[in-house]
Amino acid sequence: MPKKVTPMTDTQIKNAKPQSKDYPIYDGNGLLLLIKSTGAKIWQFRYYRPITNNRTTVSFGSYPEVSLQQARKQRDEARELIKQGIDPQEHKAEQEQLQQEASNNTFYAMAQKWFKFKTEQGLEEQTLKKAWRSLENHVFPYIKDIPINQVTAIKAINALEPLNNNNKYETVKRLCRRINEIMYYAINMGIFDNNSLAKITDIFNSQKVKIKLTIFLLLVPLMTNK
Repeated sequence: MPKKVTPMTDTQIKNAKPQSKDYPIYDGNGLLLLIKSTGAKIWQFRYYRPITNNRTTVSFGSYPEVSLQQARKQRDEARELIKQGIDPQEHKAEQEQLQQEASNNTFYAMAQKWFKFKTEQGLEEQTLKKAWRSLENHVFPYIKDIPINQVTAIKAINALEPLNNNNKYETVKRLCRRINEIMYYAINMGIFDNNSLAKITDIFNSQKVKIKLTIFLLLVPLMTNK
């Protein structure tokens, strides 16, 4: 029968002092805090790999940067992965690699790749140059250096809002289309999975409809008085 472990407390963690050798404080279900002889306190999760059943350890970071509550949350998430047959260590490495790739793939970098792709498709050079110039003038100043998986709808909307306020609806519509082409190009390249900008055109369409409705309502009295 497994030995029952008393969950650790914040006070216990704060009062834990370094000794001549590293030693652990256990929290249960594989989570422990390793007190290093140097004074560092490292969260570790020990588990059996789903496929090989070999025992291994993954780090959750150090205390106090990672709190007890945060470490427990990571442990619970790792245990859930194991139930699904996923190795938490391999999952963590994959996520870190994806984050690194995403940070290297800014919106501008992906736009350049998209532009090259469109050029190789044999599209009219003048049309492509015009499209790129519109991105340079109205989009890149706002989201150029943001990793493409962090370009949210509100960031794109804020970039296009000045044009919208100047009643440049057709320009806004074209830019929404180009932005989404770049986003979907990144998805096809495996950079991320979901395009949160897919419906941004609707925001501006609704505003345009609202203006048309306002004009119509203003004209109604004039039409009825004839």
